[in-house]
Amino acid sequence: MEGTEYEKLMDSIRRAAARIFEFAETEEEVCRLEKAINHEVMYLAAIAQSERVKPPAGWDPLGR
Repeated sequence: MEGTEYEKLMDSIRRAAARIFEFAETEEEVCRLEKAINHEVMYLAAIAQSERVKPPAGWDPLGR
């Protein structure tokens, strides 16, 4: 990925996160939203990682 494309995407993520945090009225709510965002990012990263190491024939029913 080119640097400028990466920066544009990261800027979109920053703006989206800032908009999400606007919903928070307390520090506790900010923390809960931060946790939810982290959870989503980790989930998407796990999917992306598994796609990068998926065997050519795909995963068997036991995930091998």
